[in-house]
Amino acid sequence: MHIIKKLKKWIVIKLIEYIHKYDSRIKVVEYVRGLYRYPDKMLGRRFPSNWANGTDVLVFAAHPDDDVLGLGTILYRHSKNDDNIKVIFVTDGSGREGKSWHKRKNESISIAKRRYKEAVKALSLINIPDENIYCLGYPDGGIQRYLKNLTIDISKLIQGLNPQSIYVHCIEGGHIDHDMTSFVVKSICNKINYSNVFEWTEYNPVQQLGAHNVKFLSSSSNQFKEMNIDISEEERVIKRRMLAFHQSQDVEQFFLQGETIRQAITSNLEMELFEHCQLPEGKLMKILKPFYKSLTNLKKRNDYNSNEQYLID
Repeated sequence: MHIIKKLKKWIVIKLIEYIHKYDSRIKVVEYVRGLYRYPDKMLGRRFPSNWANGTDVLVFAAHPDDDVLGLGTILYRHSKNDDNIKVIFVTDGSGREGKSWHKRKNESISIAKRRYKEAVKALSLINIPDENIYCLGYPDGGIQRYLKNLTIDISKLIQGLNPQSIYVHCIEGGHIDHDMTSFVVKSICNKINYSNVFEWTEYNPVQQLGAHNVKFLSSSSNQFKEMNIDISEEERVIKRRMLAFHQSQDVEQFFLQGETIRQAITSNLEMELFEHCQLPEGKLMKILKPFYKSLTNLKKRNDYNSNEQYLID
C-alpha cells in the first residue's frame, strides 16, 4: 500500500511538471476544472455592475495588497481629498505556495475569498467602500494566458468608469503579473488616447520588497520626473494598519516600503517588456501576437473624452 501511494504521488508530480512547461496546457486544465472560464466562471470575480458614479481615481493592481504596498499613502491622500477611488484587482490572489490550477478547487476558492476580504478591510481604513473594490478573477501568476480577455475587461472598465486618473504597476521584472497588468493597461490607454496614467514601482531584481527608498529602474524610454512621496508618521501608521489586514501574506513587516510614482509612457511598451520581464523573448512573442490582434479590434468611435465608447468586436 505504501509503495502504491508513493507511485501515485510520483505520477502526480511528473504530470504537474509536464503540464507546467506550457501555458496552453495549464489553460486547458484551468478550463476543465472549472476554475477559469471567461467571463462567467472566473475564480473570485467581482465585476462592476453600476457605472453611474463618477470616478476620480482608478487603480489597477495585480494582487490584493499591491495597492497598499505601492500606493497606500497616495490613496490615503486621495481619500482625504474626497476623491472617488475605485480599485481593481486583476488576479484572485490564490497562487501563493502553489498555483491554483493544481490545488484543490475548494482551497483556491477559499484563498481567493480571503484575499478579497483582507483587501476590503484594509481599504476601509481609508474610507474606500467595498462597492468600489473589484476583482477580475484571473489566475495568480497566469495573467499572460488571458491577455485577450483582460483587454476586453480593462477597456470596458476605463470607458465605463471614465476616470480622471489611472494608477498601475510599472514594468520592472518583479512579478510577471505586475508587468502584464502594466503592459495591457498602458497599451489600451495608448490606443484610446488616454494619457493621465501614473505608474508605481514596488520591487524588482535590484530592489527588495519593503525597501524604504524606492526608485524606478533606469529607462531610456521614460524621462518623466519621479515623485517620491514623503510619508509622515501618521501616514506610516495607517499604511502599517492596512498591511496588517493582509494576514495571509504576512506583509505588515514591509510597512516601511516607500512610495514613488511617475507619469507613465504608453507607447513603445514592447521594448520595456522585453528588457525587464522575466519571461524569455520567444515566449513573450507567442503571448503578444494574439494580444496585438485583440488590441487591433479595439474599435475607436470617437475621441476618448467624448461620450462615445470603445468597443471590441
